[in-house]
Amino acid sequence: MKWARERSLLDFNTLARKTGVKPEVLQSWEQGETAPTYRQAEKLAHALHIPFGYLFLSQPPFAPSAVPDFRRLPESQIGRFSPELESVLNDAKRKQAWLHEWRVEEGFSPLPFIGKFSPEDSPQTVAEQIRSVLDLPSPTAKGLYSWNEHLQKLVKHAEKAGIAVIRNGVVLSDNRRPLSVEEFRGFNLPDNYAPVIFINAQDSIAGQIFTLAHELAHLWIGAGGISNPLTADNPLDTSETERFCNRVAAELLLPQNPFLEHWPSGTTTLPEILNAAQQLAREFKVSAPAVLLRACELNRLDAPLFRAAYEEIYRQVIPLRKKTGGGSFYATWQARNSQTVVTEVLQALRQGKVLYRDAARLLNTNLATLEKALNRMKTGRL
Repeated sequence: MKWARERSLLDFNTLARKTGVKPEVLQSWEQGETAPTYRQAEKLAHALHIPFGYLFLSQPPFAPSAVPDFRRLPESQIGRFSPELESVLNDAKRKQAWLHEWRVEEGFSPLPFIGKFSPEDSPQTVAEQIRSVLDLPSPTAKGLYSWNEHLQKLVKHAEKAGIAVIRNGVVLSDNRRPLSVEEFRGFNLPDNYAPVIFINAQDSIAGQIFTLAHELAHLWIGAGGISNPLTADNPLDTSETERFCNRVAAELLLPQNPFLEHWPSGTTTLPEILNAAQQLAREFKVSAPAVLLRACELNRLDAPLFRAAYEEIYRQVIPLRKKTGGGSFYATWQARNSQTVVTEVLQALRQGKVLYRDAARLLNTNLATLEKALNRMKTGRL
C-alpha cells in the first residue's frame, strides 16, 4: 500500500477524498495496525490505479514496463514512472506486439530504416534520410498555413512509412487521468516491423511537432526510451543521445540554409533574439525554443546568450497551447490509438483474424463503437 500510494504521488488527505476513508484509518492500514474490508480494498486499488491482486503481494512488484529513460532527472527519479505513464507505455507495447505479429503473418517486409544510423553519424545525414523515407519537403512546413497542418502532415507521412504514431493526452480513453507534460513529452519503441511513437497531446502543437521529429531520430538510431526534449531545462545539458536527436530534429524541421537565410543579421540583444525566435517559429511552424536551439547549433548564439533567451521564452506565455475539446470523435479515437493500428486491426477483424473482444481491447473501446467504426471503414468514412 505504501509503495502504491507513493507511486501515485498521493498523500493521506488526497487518498482519503478518493476512497471516502479518513486519513487516520488509511495510515493504520498502511502501518498494518488494522485492515480494510474487501469493498474498501477494492476502492483503495481503484484509487491507486493498481490491479486488486497487488494488495496481496508480500513485496511491491517491479515496474513491468521499464524502458531506457532519457529524461534529465535527479538520479533517484530516473526510471520511475507515474501510473499514468506506465499505463500508456504498457498499452503502446501491447499494440506493438499485436502489430508486429500481424505484419509478419501478412508478409510485410521489415523496415530498413530502424537503427540504420548511430550518434556517430552526421545529424544532417540522418535528417535527410528521414525526410527521404517520409517523403517530406524541405522545410517540412513548406506551403502550410498552421502548426496543426504541420503536425498532421508529419504524422500522416510517418504512419504511411509504417510507424504507428499515438497522440494522446490522457490514459487510454479516461479523460479524468491526464498525462503530465512535466513528466514526459513522448517515447518511442523501435521494432523492425512495428515501430511506435507516442506523443503527449497535453503539450502545445508546436511542442508535439518537435517531439515527433525527436522521436523519429530515436527510431533511426534504434534507441528506444522515454524523452522530454525542449523542456524549461537547458537542452544543451543532457545526454549525448538526446543532444544528437535534438540536432536531427532541428535539422529536419529547420534546415540549415533556409534557417540562415531567415535569421536576421546583427541580432545580438535579448529582445532582438526573442523577436527573431518568434518570427522564425511562425515561418517554420515550430516552437520558439526550437528556433533558439537551432540558432545556437549554427553559431548564431553563444551558449550564455542562448540560455538567457531560452529561459526568458519559458517565462513568457508560449502561444499555440493545446486546444481542448471539439473535433471528430473518430478522428480523436484514431489519434489516441494510431490510425495505422486502427486500420490494420479493422482489416484483421474483417478477415476474421482477430476476435471482436480482442480488437475492442486493443483499441480501448466497446463493441458498439468498434462495429460502427468497421461500418464507416467499409463505406470510406473512417
